[in-house]
This record gives sequence, structure tokens and C-alpha cells, in this order.
Amino acid sequence: MEDISYFKPKLHVFVCINQREAGHPKPSCGPKMTAEQVKEIKHWILQNGWARDVYCTKVSCLGFCNPDGGVICIYPQGKFIKGIKNIEEIKQLIEQEMERI
Repeated sequence: MEDISYFKPKLHVFVCINQREAGHPKPSCGPKMTAEQVKEIKHWILQNGWARDVYCTKVSCLGFCNPDGGVICIYPQGKFIKGIKNIEEIKQLIEQEMERI
């Protein structure tokens, strides 16, 4: 157990990239949020010097599917935000949360 390292970020952002099959009655985040966009957010986090403080993880489904946009969850705050239109909105939310910490 001596070689185990523990990390506790200030924020952990989960971004839904779930893609449902065409014609599925429920909307999905996949058309609006992609794995490539999550990579862009991670790169932006690194550029801001927040690599140890802010984690960003792509997930399949956060359970708040809606036609208005993507869904993210920010922990440890426990905030679920739906209707995300683009990664600039995610960046803005991360900046706002980092200012509060």
C-alpha cells in the first residue's frame, strides 16, 4: 500500500457523450458533445495549469437526456447542468467554479 498515490481534484467534470441510434425516441448528448470535444476541454484545463485541480471525464449517460443540449455534472458540488450547447459553455462553468473555490 505504500506505493499508492491518492489525488483529490477540486472539481471533477463529467461530460455525457452518449450517442443513441438514429430514430430513438429519446434525445442524446452525442450529437452535441463528442469525445474529441472532451479532449479539447482537457487540453484547455492543462493550458490553464489546472491539471491537478480539475478532472474531466467523458461518460455514456448521466440520465438527464433532453433535446436542448448536452449534460454535464460537476463534483464535488453535485451540480447537473443540461442544455449545454458547446465546449465554451463548459469552460465558462469550470472557470466560475474555480473562482468560487
